[in-house]
Amino acid sequence: MTAGDRSSGKIVAMSGKRNPYGKLGVIEEGAMADILIYSANPLEDVAIVADPETSLKLIIKDGDVFKNEL
Repeated sequence: MTAGDRSSGKIVAMSGKRNPYGKLGVIEEGAMADILIYSANPLEDVAIVADPETSLKLIIKDGDVFKNEL
């Protein structure tokens, strides 16, 4: 397995029928996804996550939208 192949979703999906979560690691209909969208890239400036009221623009948890300022 290469570094690019390592993700929690792919590892859980390898459990096959024992996977209790359904589809993981993709954003598509029928897949389980939690999505956070920030106003800037937190990989470039991790400090952005310290101010979620301002910087967090979209929150989707288990398919339900909790915040949408896009």
